[in-house]
Formats: sequence, structure tokens, C-alpha cells
Amino acid sequence: MINFISSLFVSIKQLFGLEDRTFGAVRSSGWFVFRKQHIKIACTCCGKKGSFLNRLELHHIIPFHIDPSKELDPTNVDTFCRRCHQLLAHLDNFKSYNIDIKKDAENLLKRIKTRP
Repeated sequence: MINFISSLFVSIKQLFGLEDRTFGAVRSSGWFVFRKQHIKIACTCCGKKGSFLNRLELHHIIPFHIDPSKELDPTNVDTFCRRCHQLLAHLDNFKSYNIDIKKDAENLLKRIKTRP
């Protein structure tokens, strides 16, 4: 029963985007204002607009747990939907990151826009 409740709690946290992916790094007090100012209306990779069901996320190109000085650097962030954030920006593992994400996102969006 405890395992069921624990897995249910984890699922709810994931559903609402509440899980901690900071790997122990403490967020700046200015993060929430910064996020609101810099998040775009659509995913940079696939072009899908954000909505209640398609929540957009602000991705750090160089993760801030690696370089905390880049947490509030506008040149170090980009907007992705959950799917693109997980798969392309973190190579399907949030402990990893894609150093070529800007180029990869640009290429994918071009391919999507010109698909047959």
C-alpha cells in the first residue's frame, strides 16, 4: 500500500511538473520572475504553443547546477515543451544535457515546417 501511495505521489508531481530536477542546486530568488520574462509562447523545437495540457519549460543550455552563474543568463535559456525538453535537450535523461541543443532545435523546427 505504501509503495502504491508513493508511486501515486511521484506520478502527481510529474504530471504537474513539480519534481525537483535541480540536482541539489538552490534556485535563485529571482528565478520565477526571470522564467516569466523569458519563456516564449511556443516550443523552440517543435513549434507547439503552450497550453494547460502542453506546459512549456525554460531549459538551461548549460545546466545551472554545473554553472550557477548562468542560471539567470538570458543567453543560456530556451523554451521547450515537456517532450522536446526531455528527449532533445536532455537526451532522454535529465542527468544529461545536449550541448548542441540550439542547432538541433533549429534543424528540427525547419524539418517540421517543411515536412511533406
